[in-house]
Amino acid sequence: MFDLVRWSPFGSLSPFRLHREVDELVGRFFGQNRTTSEPTSEPAWWPAVESWASDGNLHIRVALPGVDPKDVEVSLTDNVLTVKGERKAQTERQDGGYYLREFSHGAFERSFALPEGVDPAKVTAKYTNGMLEITLPAPLSVAPKKVDIQIEGQPSEPKSIKA
Repeated sequence: MFDLVRWSPFGSLSPFRLHREVDELVGRFFGQNRTTSEPTSEPAWWPAVESWASDGNLHIRVALPGVDPKDVEVSLTDNVLTVKGERKAQTERQDGGYYLREFSHGAFERSFALPEGVDPAKVTAKYTNGMLEITLPAPLSVAPKKVDIQIEGQPSEPKSIKA
């Protein structure tokens, strides 16, 4: 017996795959061909990133599996943190064709606007198991503060929430 499965037109498209498909479509429209070795001005791929704040620090984690840490550069200029580098291609298989090949390689670059007042001397970067984690002290301007909320029509004291 067959099970009924709800079909979704976007079920097989993850956000990352959809982004890649649209980029390739636009690139083909404008005559760019990423399968060639022609140098381009834009990065060949974008590593996944997550960021958060905790304990008075800002953290940025960049997924760089298969990237040699020697091929990664982290810089901070004018409150813009830039991570750039390159994932080098493995040697091509000589014993047959590929059935599926989704690994991207080549140059990458990600930039992040930081709040004013970040001290470049206190930025640290650690590379472990293909993950680059950058930690920098959050400036005081980023610290959460209380904001009073005035409620119309109520004579009681203003309520406040933590922003």
